[in-house]
Amino acid sequence: MVFKEQNEYNKLLLSLGYKLENMLVPKHEVLNDKDAERLLGFYNVTRDGLPKIKEDDPALKGLGARMGSIIKITRKSPSVGIAFYYRVVIEG
Repeated sequence: MVFKEQNEYNKLLLSLGYKLENMLVPKHEVLNDKDAERLLGFYNVTRDGLPKIKEDDPALKGLGARMGSIIKITRKSPSVGIAFYYRVVIEG
């Protein structure tokens, strides 16, 4: 019963715009336009070529991400230490 109540509480916080902070959720941040263009040029890719993330993904709540934004995801990896992943926000 406690799990269900905690889950409802978390949904309420997310709906109010609070960021999701959990040790199991990697850090998500929105790249500014300059960094986004630098990233696309470095990898010689367009926004359409990046993996996608839906705008209603709970990890994006409170970040101010909008469609077309590029999200940088920072994950801890046992093999390389820190790894970066990039996603473009799509309609969700």
